[in-house]
Amino acid sequence: MKKIVLVKLLLFLIILQSCSDQRFEQNLEVKRSLNGFNDKVDSIVIHKMNEYNIPGLSIGLVRNDSVIYARGYGIRNIKENNPVSEHTIFHTASVSKLFTSSAIVKLTNDGLLSLDDKLYKVIPELQFNDERIKKISIKDLLNHTSGLPDVGNYHWENNNQSDTSLKEYVVSLNLKLESEPSLTYSYSNLGYNLLGYAIEKKTKSSFEDYLKNNILNPSGMDFSDFRYFYIHDSLTSSPHSKNKIFGNAYERDTYPYTREHAASSTLNASAIELSKWMIHFLKESKRNTPGNNYSLMLKPASAKFSQIGLGFQQYDFDSNHAVGHYGGDKGFRSFLMMIPEENIGLVVLGNCDYDEDFRQEIIHPIAKLMLTINKAH
Repeated sequence: MKKIVLVKLLLFLIILQSCSDQRFEQNLEVKRSLNGFNDKVDSIVIHKMNEYNIPGLSIGLVRNDSVIYARGYGIRNIKENNPVSEHTIFHTASVSKLFTSSAIVKLTNDGLLSLDDKLYKVIPELQFNDERIKKISIKDLLNHTSGLPDVGNYHWENNNQSDTSLKEYVVSLNLKLESEPSLTYSYSNLGYNLLGYAIEKKTKSSFEDYLKNNILNPSGMDFSDFRYFYIHDSLTSSPHSKNKIFGNAYERDTYPYTREHAASSTLNASAIELSKWMIHFLKESKRNTPGNNYSLMLKPASAKFSQIGLGFQQYDFDSNHAVGHYGGDKGFRSFLMMIPEENIGLVVLGNCDYDEDFRQEIIHPIAKLMLTINKAH
């Protein structure tokens, strides 16, 4: 009996090895001359890509009204070896929340919504037995203080593309709280999916159409979209993970996309277009006009919840106040960070989900370089 089990185990390992025999090894060359800013940036990126065996990565850097550097590195897919450029589209995961929160704030600027509006009044068809649900405000959802749990399973394999996917998802829920609204911080993708449907209710259009027409296009994000099926094949990158037994990178079968999670997770965008958005957003947030709530997004929610504010994660970076968001789903990792007082923005997008510290290990030293240049001028 033991021999049979051993033979089966060996056969399993042989089959598994046969699926893993094409090993990917990243080996990008670093320029010998590191005098210029761009060369230093390239060196930081390439060293991390080689260290962590990252298939493909793209960065975008902005200062004031300009994209000062945007570049792609590596490949979009380890099977096809097609190169990444600054125009390559990546699944950005939770960086999507910055755009959902921007849309909510725009609705407040336009007088269609208030941050203090109660969720159950905005979405009357919500199902719940816990009366405390009635205390949840739009602001609570933005700040992850609603008391709602996170999403347990995203079911990316469902790949829902119907215009009614989000509505069907929301009305099928029986909402339950894990804590009292407004009292504790607890990260909730579910809360952002509910915000997506709130946008549909207030605008009488699909979440994706509203975001495309009112948030993405006005900032120059012409090729980016929350709907993966709208992204042209020539721009896409594939998701990659690491084999737990052999340690090699492999392409995942399922792209992380299903429409009910659009508002929390499914923005597909490039480094160059995210850079354009950062320029646009920083400009809008500093516009001194009555009723402009974009500036509130750059501030912590409160002294108690200083790590979050209307969608933006808040950081203390090198004695500067910074805002942004990390992103991570099956096969992808991302990080967008801005230092508003210095008019600096940075974004990194990667098509793998392992050794995820590469995000800050790339962005932080580059940000320090940019701050040094700012001080010199």
